[in-house]
Amino acid sequence: MPEKTQGMWMKLLTDYRVIILVIAILLSIIFLAPSYTGGQFNTNLKFGLDFEGGSYLKLKLINNSTPNAPISDALLDDTKSIMEMRINEYGLKNTPVNTVRDSQNNAYVLINFAGVPYEDAMNIVGKQGVFEIRIQTRGNESVKVLDGSDVQAVSGATLQSDVSGSAWGVPFTLTKAGAEKFQQACIQYGATTDPESHYVQMVMDGNVFYSRPLSAELANSLKTKAVDTMVAMTGSGTDGEALARDVSVHMKHSLPVSVEVVSSGQVPAEQGATFKTMVIIGMILAQCAIGVVMYIRYREPRIILPMFLTSLFEVIILLGVATFIGWEIDLPSVAGIIAVIGTGVDQLIIITDEVMAMGKTPTTKKVLQKLSSAFRIIVSSAATVVVAMIPLYFLGFGSLKGFAITTILGVFIGILITRPAYGRIIGDILSK
Repeated sequence: MPEKTQGMWMKLLTDYRVIILVIAILLSIIFLAPSYTGGQFNTNLKFGLDFEGGSYLKLKLINNSTPNAPISDALLDDTKSIMEMRINEYGLKNTPVNTVRDSQNNAYVLINFAGVPYEDAMNIVGKQGVFEIRIQTRGNESVKVLDGSDVQAVSGATLQSDVSGSAWGVPFTLTKAGAEKFQQACIQYGATTDPESHYVQMVMDGNVFYSRPLSAELANSLKTKAVDTMVAMTGSGTDGEALARDVSVHMKHSLPVSVEVVSSGQVPAEQGATFKTMVIIGMILAQCAIGVVMYIRYREPRIILPMFLTSLFEVIILLGVATFIGWEIDLPSVAGIIAVIGTGVDQLIIITDEVMAMGKTPTTKKVLQKLSSAFRIIVSSAATVVVAMIPLYFLGFGSLKGFAITTILGVFIGILITRPAYGRIIGDILSK
């Protein structure tokens, strides 16, 4: 390698803009963690309903106290938060929950469950969840003792240890009034003297999901005093863990409103996988088409290669950021990525043409002047795109939000990382 060329590459590799680009690429690859196992290419990317299959729900919220009254913003936010907690309890973090209103001020919740069958989705959020604690009186008969308002705090599913080993359980705390009511009912219906004949039942929407006798220790304590802290034991193994999770979710997350399914549906997993393959092929073809356009315009490998690689690196960094923040890649997000590729190449062409307009062997000062001029144009264009995307993000619709977030992220990655590095690289290449 000629000494002059070697010196140019050393300057480039020690330039802070190029170093930032290299670090961003390496971090993105680490976050993506690409691997090839079992004949399949895998990454840490999370895909949405369009690609993983699953189900979607549109739920109308109904005010319990006054059926025809509109849902207040505070009640809407509370309902959304409870639904998100329910979803998280089932290990479905980052599932988008969006709220919207129609022209008549009716409130709706839109949820896309990637990889979740319709029946499971309905069990998670499709019911209001009226929670009760009942005591078995005689045979299959039982009486209501407590409801959700008597429960002060509920912990998650945890392993409880004693002399007989470990088992899953859910610690919970009753209010003072709730503890007193529970003690009186246990004494009245014989649960303290004959626990095996008077099970404590937990009921959600009329369905018993938990039924166990009082422990001997708790039964003895309740004979003389009210107990406000208890543990609902659910057993060992995966079945005990699953039941403990259900107990925790049902006790904590009763909705303050009723829900009505307005529309719903599901995407088969096979269809999602086929769609994913088609989109990947489409993105590859888009990159190839960009390479062809670059070749037709410049016909110089020293220009085409940095431009093509910069566009590719931009997509890698964008996907790395999406993985880091846990964003699900759905069809609108892919549309946003393609839009970022298009606008990115546009801006790379602006930088390249500005530098090439100076002719051969321009001075460093002239190169910096032209790059500064190009970046003023690029920053103005990027600001316009971001301003246009902000309303789409705040409208609340999941598909529009995915497109807006991906586009905004892509714009910032370009302005802060890839464009400065490309400007430095192409400036040095064309000035030699």
